[in-house]
Amino acid sequence: MKQTIIRFSALAIVAASLSACGSKAPKPVSELALADSALQSAETSGAREYAPIELRIAREKKASADAAMAKKKYARAQRLTEQARADAELARATAEAEKSRLALQEAKDNIKMIRDEATRTSTGAVQ
Repeated sequence: MKQTIIRFSALAIVAASLSACGSKAPKPVSELALADSALQSAETSGAREYAPIELRIAREKKASADAAMAKKKYARAQRLTEQARADAELARATAEAEKSRLALQEAKDNIKMIRDEATRTSTGAVQ
């Protein structure tokens, strides 16, 4: 009798575990919104110009996530949405880094121009 109760309990636990594994994932609605927001942020930060490849990859993954949502494959949609968001954030960071690099180069060029002008002026005054 005691073994029957233990076996029945074990069977119930296994059945509950399997039914939990088979349940559908929830719709990743908020994740989709976050991915859209990340894509918009990447675009406004200049990713079209400075990180077009990263931005394209993020858009493709977001489109695949939308297609998975339409097919009610929510687990796949969630995974693709998370990847799209990460790729969009990478595109934004890459664009900002490139803009910073260009600004630094411009500042260096301006400093060099000022130094050259100062050298030319001081050399011309001595003569």
